[in-house]
Amino acid sequence: MAYTTSPLTGIPLLIGVLAIIFSFLFYGGNWLSTFFSNQWATYVSPVINDAIHYVFGSGIIGKILIWGFDAGILAALAVGIPYVLTFYFMLAFLEDSGYLNSVAFLTDRLMHKFGLHGRAIIPLVAGAGCNVPAIIGTRVLTTMRERTIASTLITLIPCSARTAVILGAVSLFVGWKPAVAIYLIIFALVFVVGAGLNKIMPGKSTGLVMEMFPFRMPMMSNILKKTWYRFKDFVFVAFPIVLVGSMVLGGLYESGYLWKLASPLSPIVEGWLGLPAVAGLTLIFAVLRKELALQLLVTLAVVMYGGGAKDLLLFMTPAQLFVYALVNTIYIPCVATIAVLGRELGWKRAFGIMAFTITLAILIGGIASRIIGYYHLL
Repeated sequence: MAYTTSPLTGIPLLIGVLAIIFSFLFYGGNWLSTFFSNQWATYVSPVINDAIHYVFGSGIIGKILIWGFDAGILAALAVGIPYVLTFYFMLAFLEDSGYLNSVAFLTDRLMHKFGLHGRAIIPLVAGAGCNVPAIIGTRVLTTMRERTIASTLITLIPCSARTAVILGAVSLFVGWKPAVAIYLIIFALVFVVGAGLNKIMPGKSTGLVMEMFPFRMPMMSNILKKTWYRFKDFVFVAFPIVLVGSMVLGGLYESGYLWKLASPLSPIVEGWLGLPAVAGLTLIFAVLRKELALQLLVTLAVVMYGGGAKDLLLFMTPAQLFVYALVNTIYIPCVATIAVLGRELGWKRAFGIMAFTITLAILIGGIASRIIGYYHLL
């Protein structure tokens, strides 16, 4: 136990654990995503296309159904299983081992720079899985000041859905170094925002008193239960949203309204962020579920160019994919997170956090676009 809580050994160990987790997600997740895409394109997609064309013909209804049941399901599988499910499994492993308790003790001094204490690290780490239970978990903090700071920082933590976008859009198509760069930018923002809120919000952080529990061998049954408890939300909530969202996007695309709706977004999306206007629509859809941004982008690629997710680079450059993932990561998470913010902190604070993160995402995204373009970084 001592070696996990001593800064001399605990910090390198923590860095090593995080490196193992994200290395596995980068390489294992990317391999699984490519595998699912190739297998789907080879064996499943032709069958679905033939069946829909046979029943509904090649008119607009048939095309919309293909958006949902071919490209939409492929997008959900290529993102959900390789990245979301894998991350939940590893998070459950760390929880069941008791290691997160040591992380709370180890990071207490750092948390005080944000006006928090070490126990706040647990909901912050949980936010890497899902922001909703993480914000509810801020109830362990004793003051509204601490809960407000922690909840704001949690909304900036890349949840599994946003991690899926970073890995599925940037790591897979651009490279692992730009993907790591996004995480470094986010961690820097968390530090700056946390320190800033600690300065401007009245009050002080409270002390930390906690009981340390011994490590235990994780039980596979517990890990699988915790993993499924989190992942079932993706299966029963996100999957139908992806299906319906893909068909809505398909209807807009096939009818020509997609470009008309994207046009008003051009000054910000194209002019400032340097992205295709249609990418702005997928970012708006992502308020329903964050991974929906990438899934709808993949759906567009599949329908417009064919060949599965490998075609993202046909209509977005590496720099655009980087900015797209960065903006998607920073701005306010899904509607479920907005709802729980309103319930836990009050709607005034919830709307304040929403406005802040949207403004921050647009600002940082535009700056990143110009720096990348000026120095030809990607």
